[in-house]
Amino acid sequence: MRILLINPNTSQFVTDTAAAEARKVSAPKTAIEAVTGTIGPPIIGCRSEAAIGAYAALELAATHGRDADAIVLAVSFDCGLPAIRQAFSMPVVGMTEAAAHTACMVGGRFALLTFGDRVAPLYEELIDSYGLTSRFVGVHCIPALTPAQLRDPSLVQDRIVDAAHTLAKQGADSVILGGAVFAGLPNRLDKETPIPLIDGLAAAVRMAETLVDLRITKQTTGSYQLPGAKSLQGVGDDLRALFDGFDN
Repeated sequence: MRILLINPNTSQFVTDTAAAEARKVSAPKTAIEAVTGTIGPPIIGCRSEAAIGAYAALELAATHGRDADAIVLAVSFDCGLPAIRQAFSMPVVGMTEAAAHTACMVGGRFALLTFGDRVAPLYEELIDSYGLTSRFVGVHCIPALTPAQLRDPSLVQDRIVDAAHTLAKQGADSVILGGAVFAGLPNRLDKETPIPLIDGLAAAVRMAETLVDLRITKQTTGSYQLPGAKSLQGVGDDLRALFDGFDN
């Protein structure tokens, strides 16, 4: 099985972190190919940047995804997920989508912990789009991470542990860590928190493997059926070829 791991921001260290965790949790015969965005911000942190990330993710999928068995988005805003899911026949999984559904299977209500001062509404809207608002305690934001902390989030692990205790008191049964830079961190902190920490990247990889094994067929009607052929202007050659190849 081959899984394409897409990081649509332009930070290679984020891709490397996510890929290392993906290879650690995936089945022995699963091959992980990880790719990094070439346009946009180093870290996606607002609505405008997420829009750029969605396009970058679609371009990367068109370039690298044709022969994949599944695609995993290594970006916690799940940028481009609906568009890529429509345009490809294989499973496409977002890390926060996977984490949220995993959280629902380990408890009643869950929270999301992330960093930055203006991202909470984006996550609230994302969780609502998955139909899980009634299970959602809310978003807890720690201050924006420094470059050193982004490369080594264990530097802020005390804040994460403290936040998990706070969220447990607010009724959360588990906490999603929102951010691909946090990949692998929950396993190192679980013994210090009263409720489970959910690693979205790990959940997405294992869910993608399961969906491949289930051999679920592609829709032939509705909004997620493959697009019709259309000549695109001003896009990359691979994305143009993808749309040229659809049936009318």
